[in-house]
Amino acid sequence: MILNDQEFKKLLTKFKYVGVNALVCDKDEIKYLFSDGYLDLDGRMLDYDTIFRIASVSKIEVALSIMKLKELGKLDIYDDVSKYLGFKLRNPLYPDDIITLEHIMTQTSSISDAEDGVAGYDAVNCHSKDVNLEKMFNDPEYIYHTDRMFNNHRPGEYWQYSNFGCGILACVVEKVSGEYFTDFVRKHIFLPLGLDASYRVEDIIHQDRIASLYDYDEKKGEFIKERDQALFTKYMFPRYELGNNFRGPAGGLFISIKDLSIIQRMLMNKGTYKGIKILEKSTIEEMERVHWQGISYDPNYRAKGLQLNLVDGFSKERLIGHTGSAYGLRSTFFYNNHYGYIVISNGGNYNHYANHMTIFQEDTLNYLIRKFEENGN
Repeated sequence: MILNDQEFKKLLTKFKYVGVNALVCDKDEIKYLFSDGYLDLDGRMLDYDTIFRIASVSKIEVALSIMKLKELGKLDIYDDVSKYLGFKLRNPLYPDDIITLEHIMTQTSSISDAEDGVAGYDAVNCHSKDVNLEKMFNDPEYIYHTDRMFNNHRPGEYWQYSNFGCGILACVVEKVSGEYFTDFVRKHIFLPLGLDASYRVEDIIHQDRIASLYDYDEKKGEFIKERDQALFTKYMFPRYELGNNFRGPAGGLFISIKDLSIIQRMLMNKGTYKGIKILEKSTIEEMERVHWQGISYDPNYRAKGLQLNLVDGFSKERLIGHTGSAYGLRSTFFYNNHYGYIVISNGGNYNHYANHMTIFQEDTLNYLIRKFEENGN
């Protein structure tokens, strides 16, 4: 196994990072581990067991929960999502077109995150407000309702990144299973795999391992700490009525890089990790196949599986996975038939040049792919 690669550390210096953990695995084992920097700027160091809030890589685990319910015969991804939410959900510009779970998992549902004053997903996300999902969509007099919650495209035709859609998937899990999403995903995915992982900080065994997150202020040339963990717990996952807990699933999973690698190897092995079956082979293959393909405003999104981004151009093989960017954190999670790559940073000067990928994410992914796929490690 390669540990603390000095060439990789040299590459990272231009990003002025707080801390970075990286990992490469094959289907059977971890082949490469890197950890350098700080868990927080009070002086605690990162290690391989540091737990991060991994941002939008969390969307993969939401999809796994939906597919578990599909295997249990509780839902069909091609059904009208209204059937499971218990209220009619339509884009008012296309009232005769159903919105399916597949549309939501491919981000082609026409559901938008756009805020309008105090209304819409972006306005209520990260606030401890009891927001009723049905009223938010269907009651024009409701304080959190806005006409901007949909774009002007027919469901299934246009790709638009949506955190709100992922939250709606978690609400479907709750309505169908009769359990809180956070409990369902722990029971069916995290605990069977032996992971210290949750969307609720209070469920994490080793809370002292959770990394603080930092944004970089270029003008001041310094890092600014983001989001006290206690406040994040309070605001992101209070337990509202089942079917209304849509804030948090899109980016709120806490997990270490080593535990995230177990989920990655489960996917690489088509639903099974070291004899523990989480999902059927056919289910993972369904998630990984192309459900949408086209040209979007984001050059990194040209093909989508079910909450999985299908990316060409980095590796000789298509990469499957997701990236995450929020509150100073950057995460990268991709795999192909031979290797899995994960990189997580809790703060850095990332230099955005594309909508959902930074120079940091591209450079680190390219480096690890060259090291393993081109150099034969």
